[in-house]
Amino acid sequence: MTPRGHAIAFRIWQLCKPLAWDCTLAEVAEAVDEPVATVRAVIKLKNWGGRLRTTKAHYRGAGGNSYAASADNALDGYSNREAMALMTGAIR
Repeated sequence: MTPRGHAIAFRIWQLCKPLAWDCTLAEVAEAVDEPVATVRAVIKLKNWGGRLRTTKAHYRGAGGNSYAASADNALDGYSNREAMALMTGAIR
């Protein structure tokens, strides 16, 4: 890696470490004032690929995707109970 790449890597680390890497590639690129492709390349060279989050925070609920969680709860609450009741003979 070039000295410039090391400098960019340090700036990325300096930004992301206090945030527990809870930022997207686009947010990092904007904050360090570098193109997304440059930040992506540095992150790849440093093997930091799995550290950044992939979605914006407002798309996530407290424990993940709130839409998916509510859909899972709805499916669990209706179809699974109904299927189990049919299998056990509770509904005829």
